[in-house]
Amino acid sequence: MLIDEFLPEYDFHERHATVVRAPADAVRRSAEEWRPADSFLWRLLFRLRGLGSPGGTLREWAEASGFLCLADTAGELVYGQAGRFWAFDEREALVSPRTAEEFRRLDDPRYAIAAMNVRFEPLSPDRTRLYTETRVRALGPAARRRFRLYWLLIRPFSGLLRRAMLGGIEARAVRFHAHI
Repeated sequence: MLIDEFLPEYDFHERHATVVRAPADAVRRSAEEWRPADSFLWRLLFRLRGLGSPGGTLREWAEASGFLCLADTAGELVYGQAGRFWAFDEREALVSPRTAEEFRRLDDPRYAIAAMNVRFEPLSPDRTRLYTETRVRALGPAARRRFRLYWLLIRPFSGLLRRAMLGGIEARAVRFHAHI
């Protein structure tokens, strides 16, 4: 997995997967077109956190939020971000690296770094495993303690968002594939 090239060691993680009844290229296309604002859950949780509505496609939203696309292949997308995610004003506490090399070099013990992937694994001509993993590594002991508390609070909601994302991509891929 490409995510291993950017964050092979991590302190916190979660994984989610589903099998989609559509070819990998249709699933990939659907992931590129999926809009977080199409999900009631994404809209609700973003409003509750005071983050407004998640605009654009997943990529547009991620990049507008300071996430860097670390890798983009036919089989996997990887995004990265760094900062003090536990800060009250999380947006102001983000580092937002500008290059993959800058992401790899981050070592400030006040921060944590995070990577998230979306993977497309062909199982057969009409079946694809759609997979996402989020990894976080705290760069210092104080950051690890703070992130651990933050993770206890947000992990259930993070999981709900990831499952909603996979479900939205799956529904779009199945519709797209049915019309071919």
